Amino acid sequence: MFLRTRALCYTVHTPRGINFNISADDSICRVKEKYGRRWFGAQLDYLWLGTPSKEFLPFYLCRGRIHASFVGIVRYSVNTTSSDGKGSHNSTRYVNTSLQTLDSVFEENKTQIYAGYKYNIDHVHHALRADQLSYSLRKLYEVDTTGATINLFEQSTRTMMGFVEMEVRRQAEETACSLVRSFHPSADSVTVEFKEFTFHLDEVTPTFVPCFVVKADYDAERYTLYVSGFNGQVGGPYLLNSLYIARVTALATMATTLLLVPNKVAGLVFGFAACVATYYVSFFAARWYPAVRRNWNRRNRERLRRENLGIDQGGYRPTTSSQRIQQEYRSSTYWDTHAYQQRRHTDSEGQRSASSSSSTTSSVHSIADPLGYYRTLGLHGDESVNEIRSVYRQIVMKRHPDVGGSNEEMAKVNEAYRVLRDPKRRAAYDQR
Repeated sequence: MFLRTRALCYTVHTPRGINFNISADDSICRVKEKYGRRWFGAQLDYLWLGTPSKEFLPFYLCRGRIHASFVGIVRYSVNTTSSDGKGSHNSTRYVNTSLQTLDSVFEENKTQIYAGYKYNIDHVHHALRADQLSYSLRKLYEVDTTGATINLFEQSTRTMMGFVEMEVRRQAEETACSLVRSFHPSADSVTVEFKEFTFHLDEVTPTFVPCFVVKADYDAERYTLYVSGFNGQVGGPYLLNSLYIARVTALATMATTLLLVPNKVAGLVFGFAACVATYYVSFFAARWYPAVRRNWNRRNRERLRRENLGIDQGGYRPTTSSQRIQQEYRSSTYWDTHAYQQRRHTDSEGQRSASSSSSTTSSVHSIADPLGYYRTLGLHGDESVNEIRSVYRQIVMKRHPDVGGSNEEMAKVNEAYRVLRDPKRRAAYDQR
């Protein structure tokens, strides 16, 4: 592949911190409040909570810009009544919107990345992310760290970029779906497909966020709970009342069996056998489910740590004494190495040497078009991937059903673009 790379810079600020706003006793009350109000939540009599550990967890708070182009896919359910009015049937209709452009920003109050592997990432994000964090930052010497453990940054800024891209893409998808939904308020579902997506990171603020880490014993298993020291939000596994769930499941099984079996005596016999089986199955499933998820998440964190070990060790990881610096990252554009995708490059080389000019002439040859895909898109056969994308965008803006085009014509354009934009499919098509 040909690779064009741009070097972009962003600022990593001096680390900041946030003070604790609640006490350890308050954190215990928040945990009991969270797990005691669920219908199938934990039995508080069997939930043992250890002494909260006062810790600061590392976060990256990020700000930047988004540029994307997308097509919305809208689904409608259509209820059609027969001509005699006696019958009806449901059908599904899909509508593709025209190509839309999204230029937006992502801010520090929404883009907050946990920069460690020590604790469950999802639970930490649920507990510690908050819109108000970015408005409460203090210089580290102004933060009270008495009796607290400061967890240093485990993820480097290079590793951070991957997580930022996932988070920013999620935000862009939500914004794009909201935009499409505003034009199709009665749609059953709205999804978007990005044709282009880029983001530019401008600033990163390393932040130490206050957290109470609480060890909990429940059903002979140990779990870790997280309470935000800033606003008291609680994160942790979904602990279940296995006894309550088993009883409700058994009663529901018995009632269902009695309703379905005409012979009530036989229904009682079969219902009793079925409810005993479902009682034990649901009991142990509810008891083991949180532990299985805990172990699975733990393995994923260790795998993630191993995969990023080299990048984290070789990259920049802020410390409590770090100063503001400029970091560089690279944004790349690729061209495939097929001859018909290299016209721009071979043409520029041809201006410098006769040999390159002859190779360009030989590469631009007549290409078979058995299904008329090149003709449908108005191509000559030697265009690059980026040129094909540009042509497709122009066609969509002129021929899409939303702007007066026909569905049949747009279907042909989409099929041609699907084949020609993929180098492997295009090569197979040219060899027919």
